[in-house]
Amino acid sequence: MKSVNILRASVFAVGATFLIFIQDHSVPVGMGVLQFTTGALAIGGLALYVVGGTKTNPKAILVPAAVAGFVLSVTIIFGSQSLLDAESRFLVFKSLVALFAGGTAIAELLFSSSADEGDKLELRIASAIGLVTGFVFWLAPLDGLNAVGFFSAYLSVSAVQRAIWAAAPNIQRKK
Repeated sequence: MKSVNILRASVFAVGATFLIFIQDHSVPVGMGVLQFTTGALAIGGLALYVVGGTKTNPKAILVPAAVAGFVLSVTIIFGSQSLLDAESRFLVFKSLVALFAGGTAIAELLFSSSADEGDKLELRIASAIGLVTGFVFWLAPLDGLNAVGFFSAYLSVSAVQRAIWAAAPNIQRKK
């Protein structure tokens, strides 16, 4: 899981840093960061699977990469400035962030039941962060500025959690 967490922490940190320091917090900028994040996670996940240097369950690498790849393809199709009006583009962005965060969270929650003892709690923490983000994007009455801000917060919190998880010593607890 260490290499998977390093990949995800790095990608989330780059996306969060860009959103935090750029002055434009519009939906097209958020959509661009979503495209970068999902594209990097999909390609990185496939690269980790092909290299095969991790002892991680292959499904734990491929399922989040598949969710990210699906979200990436939909952002490419519907993220165009000319295809949708501003309100529709915002609804697509909001739905895709909810799908990305929620889909990955559900997969991590399922994988936590068969994970090593040290990774079990961390997978559940990452899952809780994603589920809360998914519910916020699904249920909260957000506007474009708040949606991009919450997406930035999700990326930041996830990057920090994953980086701490990757840096922590791997201690196997006995049952």
